[in-house]
Amino acid sequence: MEYAACEQCNHSSRAADTAAAIMARLSPTNTVDDLELQEARRLLGTMTSIAPQFVRELMNPRKVRPVWEKGRDAVFGPKQQIILDGPVSHALLTAFAANIGMALYREHVGQPLPRDGVVFTKHYLNSGLVRGEAKAIVSIMPDFGELKQGRMGSGRLFNYRFNTDEKTIVAALVAFNDNFFVRVFATHDERLKLALAQVHEHPPVPVGGLSALVSLWDDPRK
Repeated sequence: MEYAACEQCNHSSRAADTAAAIMARLSPTNTVDDLELQEARRLLGTMTSIAPQFVRELMNPRKVRPVWEKGRDAVFGPKQQIILDGPVSHALLTAFAANIGMALYREHVGQPLPRDGVVFTKHYLNSGLVRGEAKAIVSIMPDFGELKQGRMGSGRLFNYRFNTDEKTIVAALVAFNDNFFVRVFATHDERLKLALAQVHEHPPVPVGGLSALVSLWDDPRK
């Protein structure tokens, strides 16, 4: 998947992509994959270099508490619950979700999201997407998509449910490794933008708006 981007936005997406990759590896199951754990540690090292405030928010001991809960494997066990609500974390994951929305628009409408287009986003960490909300979203997104190379598909690593009129809007619920989800609505239609703004929790990201988010995760001490 691809879409047109200026050099600044393209460069800025590295931190957002890495943040999303970290979150996709935080599993709510009671088992730990050593390879995924090693990869997560490597990614944390990268984030310490390019967006250290994200790591500080992720590792904030005041935002972590031990819990005893059921995981996706239906077995109760000890877990660490992280409340990731810092401004840098939100900005990074919002930027990543906006990237996905623009890419899906290009994929299914056949052209880049116009300059007056916007992407409404929401991200869900780990087991934060409750079954009822997921069912409601999927009920209006009948089509299925994934990445393919020959006979191989991306499967649980990356897949999405979506709906589109192939002209003005794409709506999708995207899953990464069953641990990180984003919901996006990408459109340039003024009526749809107004309707979505009335029901959406956060303001949309405009085309070219990633550069504005960059300032939120640049380390002011550099």
